[in-house]
Amino acid sequence: MAKQTINIGASANDGTGDPLRTAMDKTNDNFTELYNVGGWGFYVDGETTTPTQVITTTTQKLSIDGAGATSNSDYLPREIRGSGELWDTTNDLITPINLGDGYTLRIDLGITAKSGSPSEIVFELDIGGSATPTIVIVERIIGTGKTPPYTVSIGFPIFCLSNFVANSGQIFLKTDSGTVTIAKRQISIHRLNNGAL
Repeated sequence: MAKQTINIGASANDGTGDPLRTAMDKTNDNFTELYNVGGWGFYVDGETTTPTQVITTTTQKLSIDGAGATSNSDYLPREIRGSGELWDTTNDLITPINLGDGYTLRIDLGITAKSGSPSEIVFELDIGGSATPTIVIVERIIGTGKTPPYTVSIGFPIFCLSNFVANSGQIFLKTDSGTVTIAKRQISIHRLNNGAL
């Protein structure tokens, strides 16, 4: 919906502005539009189909099935609440709503084991839509120097333009050497603004 401007007339009380009921209807519509924008989804891997994910030097997609008991879609943006999600739990994709949307993401990875002396995990958010990264919009290096078990968190803002809306977003991981085993995996996606506003 486009912003609705209340006609206040040429001068005070000249009778050319919007009647009170029309003005308040526009006000309600404008507030509803703003109220419906924000929301969030929280998706935790249930560790049923893939209890652990072993990250190697070959790039692979992060898997989060959303079957974890603490997953929550109750507070999604009203625009999609009850009819959509911000994370596609079947295909492991971030699914933005509109062109121009702004989001913040936080991904938590529970590292339970490592072998072969890896020093880092390369984390990539890709919007190319291919089986391997082609249009990387966020890259982070996660150090693996600590002794497992431990949890790492990666958080960042993103905005959505045409490739992101068309292809969704995929998270790819790989190590520089050896392997890293990840058990608990979760993603929190918060919609901050609507590109249509």
